[in-house]
Amino acid sequence: MFRLFRYLTLQIEPATACNLDCKICMRRNLERPITFLSFDNFKRIFDSGNFGYVGLHGWGEPLLNQQLFEMVRYAELEGVSTNLTTNGTLVRENIDNIFNSGLREIAFGVYDRELFMQCLPQVNDLIMEKKRRHSKIPKTYLDITIYKENLFQITDLLRLASGLAVDAIILHRLFNVYKVDPSIEYISGKEEEELFAEVRRLTRRLKLETYLPPKHSFPCRIVKRSIFVTAEGKITPCCFLPEFYVGNTFEQGVEESMHSKAYTEFVRNMKQHPICSKCWW
Repeated sequence: MFRLFRYLTLQIEPATACNLDCKICMRRNLERPITFLSFDNFKRIFDSGNFGYVGLHGWGEPLLNQQLFEMVRYAELEGVSTNLTTNGTLVRENIDNIFNSGLREIAFGVYDRELFMQCLPQVNDLIMEKKRRHSKIPKTYLDITIYKENLFQITDLLRLASGLAVDAIILHRLFNVYKVDPSIEYISGKEEEELFAEVRRLTRRLKLETYLPPKHSFPCRIVKRSIFVTAEGKITPCCFLPEFYVGNTFEQGVEESMHSKAYTEFVRNMKQHPICSKCWW
């Protein structure tokens, strides 16, 4: 397992600050200071492992970090593919940065149709500019969180995605172990089964590439495929465990942490972990 780092994703959090306060986001439950990852610290994290893919996201809005695109360029020049996940509200002012940096993929986090409609013109501007430049990158994705309140918005969002001509749709389950808002719940197993069947039918008709979440397993796919580093440089097996650390990049490298006793014991005992044991993301 440990020798396959080149095939894993190094997830790095550029910022803990955000310009939104989304009700499904666990950020509001985290007692963390506002931190922006510096480019120098990004390099220290990046250079401490041998990964083939870097995902820039976390519990803040990455585009608020003024050095974000230096990070993207650095990784791309090293031959490492980059992905950015954003709420989409700051895209228009960063269109040139997005194309000039060499960013490979950009995902727009969506959980509410009305909120998405507000940033849809900016997403459309990016896609139109991509066509104007005859560019194959960045690939564009709608990353949709499913939960009870938006269950009947999902098909509308898929139709919007088709009209936008995004490259693909990613659907994932609500992560709600921390109960960020007691009123927010995930859908039932039957509702999920019916939704996924409808999504498959609709996306075939719309000719949309779509990724549905697989059945949860242990060790989970997140831990098997990635490692997460917070804006403070702390290493955790999963982005949903931002306060559970197995190392610190300013004391040891990412790969070294993945060889550590703390990490291997976490993976071995994941079914008993107080958060992981309740998660089915």
